[in-house]
Formats: sequence, C-alpha cells, structure tokens
Amino acid sequence: MPYLPLGKVTTPTAADNTGMNVGNLTTAFTTAVLNVRVAWFEVYHAVVTNVAPGGSSVVNVGSSQYSFTQPFGGSEWDPSQPLLLGAGQEVYFLWNLANTVAQLPVVTLWLRYDPTLTGNTGNALWAGLTRS
Repeated sequence: MPYLPLGKVTTPTAADNTGMNVGNLTTAFTTAVLNVRVAWFEVYHAVVTNVAPGGSSVVNVGSSQYSFTQPFGGSEWDPSQPLLLGAGQEVYFLWNLANTVAQLPVVTLWLRYDPTLTGNTGNALWAGLTRS
C-alpha cells in the first residue's frame, strides 16, 4: 500500500521560547502544530524561504541534530531517506539569527504516513487528512 499524505504544515518563526536557542529565532513544529494522530509518520519534503543573508539553522529532533545552511534565499529538502518521527516527537529549526531581525524564515514541511506500520493501521480517519 502506498504512503498516505498528511498534507503540509507551515508555522511562524519567532523569538525562541524553548530555551534551546535563547536570543535567537526558532521555528517550532510542536505536536500541536503538527497535529498528527498516527504512531509513525515522515517528513518527506521541506522548503525554507525568506532567510536573511548569513542565516543558518540547526534542525533539532529529540536528541538528533541536522544542519541547514541557507545558500540563496530559499532551499528545499527532499531526502532519499525521509525523517521518520514517532507520535509526540517535535521538530525545531534553531536559527543563528537574532530575534530582532525583521526578515523571518518561513519553513513548510510535507508529511505522510505508512498505513501498514504497527500503530498506524486503521488510522486514516484520524490522520489529519484535512490539511492542505
């Protein structure tokens, strides 16, 4: 069975309120923002735009960290191995940009899930499929 889409989600970038990036900007994809109701899901595509010159980010997922460097004002991530997340996991873009900059990065994530995975079976109606 093919993956089922969970849609895309964009959340505002703002001054850090997580304590992980004090004084700088953070884009926080919390469980409330992701609003996914399956045991396992993937971030299979991401687009980052509107990053100020010199902007870069550490992408924090639990105890794992990935780096993002802004090359040209917009960038896409389409990994050959998507980022697998479990229920309750959150994704944070911790920017090296001061929380006083006017140009706020915009991050959009595309989500999907495999309905055959244990914990995901029978969850199609609860998977947030109304998201665009």
